Amino acid sequence: MGTDTPKDLVPVTVIAGYLGAGKTTLINELLAHDHGLRLAVLVNDFGAVNIDAALIADHDGQTISLQNGCVCCSIADELGDALDRVLALEPAPDQIVIEASGVADPANVAAYGQGWPGCRLDAIVVLADAETVQAKSRDQFVGELVVSQLRRADIVMATKCDLVTGAGLVAVVGWLAETAPGAPILTHRAGQLQSELLLEADQDINATSPKRSLNGSTGTAESNFDSVVIEVHDAVERDRVEAALQGWPESVLRVKGILRFHGTADGLHIVQRVGRRWSVERAADSFNSEHRGKLVVIGLPGTLHHRDLIASLLG
Repeated sequence: MGTDTPKDLVPVTVIAGYLGAGKTTLINELLAHDHGLRLAVLVNDFGAVNIDAALIADHDGQTISLQNGCVCCSIADELGDALDRVLALEPAPDQIVIEASGVADPANVAAYGQGWPGCRLDAIVVLADAETVQAKSRDQFVGELVVSQLRRADIVMATKCDLVTGAGLVAVVGWLAETAPGAPILTHRAGQLQSELLLEADQDINATSPKRSLNGSTGTAESNFDSVVIEVHDAVERDRVEAALQGWPESVLRVKGILRFHGTADGLHIVQRVGRRWSVERAADSFNSEHRGKLVVIGLPGTLHHRDLIASLLG
């Protein structure tokens, strides 16, 4: 990444992982989560998505509209047609989430998110069943697919962690880190979704405290994610910002901010990173935010050192 793209493109997150990894469970949590976004979730099978009937505002056979502003749309036979349907909605979705088939190559699905008119790829999140992923990776029939899916990930999320002992979870997280080098490894238990790490939630930028904690779990024990707000009111060097986005460690899970660069007369830029994928995009000409000059960094607890982050950005 690193090239400018129009801000009015809708970000796309691909949720992938081998059969049984927990993709539908995660989709259900996203639809029910209080993230404040109008999500369009594209799924292969409506029947697998457990939507509370009280949340359904309308159901036309291809698309389910929910009371919280989200929609769930059937991919059916053609992903492009489904993307066109949700992009034509009024109001438009804030973000699109695509649940890939369990045997799909995430890169092929992500190509739609990157190249389809009106869309841009935000991240590939690959789920891995903590109890079975290592055994499946050695299977003579599906092992190569399981490993290749993991290596496509911008973020790897180990699921069903309550089924694995402490030592076992340490081992599987270490194995995932070796198998998908450069991708942050998160752990997930049902009901503990941290949507800020997966979605471009605007409330990230609205953080006001220099440092705050986000409920969640990662690594080998219950913990919090930390969030640091960096105030950068003056113009900065674009090269330094891009080098920081590329060079910050895996413990930096998500970055979002609005900055102005030296030597540019073309307005504000949206700066983002999710996992190992990053972007710098020119904001639309009409974009005007009171939160300019703020960069929000979300990371693993104890790893966000405010002075070091500022030094890497400003020198």
